[in-house]
Amino acid sequence: MEVKRKIGNIVYRGIVILLALVFFFPLFWTLTMSFKEREDIFTTEPPLFPSVWTLDNFREVFSTSGAAQFFRNSFLVSVLTTVLVVILSTTCAFGLQRMAGRGSERLSNSILMLRMIPVMVLTIPLYLIFRQFGWINSLAALTMCYVALSLPLAIWLCLGFYGGIPASIYEAAVMDGASEFQLFKSIGLPLISNSIVVVVLQTFFFAWNELALAMVLINKTENRTMAVGIKYWAGNTLETPFARMAAAGMVCIIPTIVITVFAQNYLVKGFVNGAVKG
Repeated sequence: MEVKRKIGNIVYRGIVILLALVFFFPLFWTLTMSFKEREDIFTTEPPLFPSVWTLDNFREVFSTSGAAQFFRNSFLVSVLTTVLVVILSTTCAFGLQRMAGRGSERLSNSILMLRMIPVMVLTIPLYLIFRQFGWINSLAALTMCYVALSLPLAIWLCLGFYGGIPASIYEAAVMDGASEFQLFKSIGLPLISNSIVVVVLQTFFFAWNELALAMVLINKTENRTMAVGIKYWAGNTLETPFARMAAAGMVCIIPTIVITVFAQNYLVKGFVNGAVKG
C-alpha cells in the first residue's frame, strides 16, 4: 500500500511538472527572445539562450515605437475600469443581496448571462453606436465598454462574497438603528474587503489584455493600448520584429506579475470567502 502511494505521488508530481513546463515554456522563450540579437532569431536553429545578451530591444520599444504612450493608455484604461467596476459591483451586489426573496436571484442570474455573450458579437454594434456619437478613438468610450463587459461577472462574484456574511450581523445592526447605507459602509464592504481583490485582479487583467474592441474602437496611433500596439508592430514592417515584440510582451507582463505577487495572499482569502456560500 505504501509503495502504491509513493508511485502515485511520483506520477502526480511528474504530471504537474510536465504541465508546468508546457505552460511556462512559451513565457520562458519570449523572455530569452527579448534579449536576443537579430542573428539569433533569423537562423535555422535558434539557440535557447542568446549568444549575446542585449537590452537594445527594450530600448527600441520605448524610444522608437511609442510603447511608453501605449503603456500609459493601457494603464489608465485598466485602472479606471477597475475602480468603476469595483464601485458599481459592490453596491449593486449589496442591493441584490438585501433584496433576497424578491426576485433578486432571477435578476442576478440574468446579469451573469450577459457575461456569456462573446465580445466579438458586440464589436460591430458597438462600433456603429460609437461612430454615431463620435466616440471613436476615445479612451473614455473604451473604458465604458470594459466596465459594461466586466460588471456582470464582478456582480456575481460580489453576490457570493456578501452571501457568506451571516444575516444575524445585519439584523443586529438594524435593531441598533443602522440604515441600509450604514450596513453597506460599516458591515458589508469591510467584511468582503479581502474578497474584492478577486474582482480587482479579474477586471484589471481583462482590461489590460483586451484586444478586439481596442482594435475596432481606437484608430489613432497615440490612443492605442499596449496590446494593439504589439499587434500593429507585427504587420507594419516587411520583416516581423520578433525580438521587439517579445520585449514589448515582457513589458506587458510585468504589471500583472507585480500585482499578482503583492495581492496573492488577499487573492487566496478572496477565493476562500467566495466559496463559503457554496
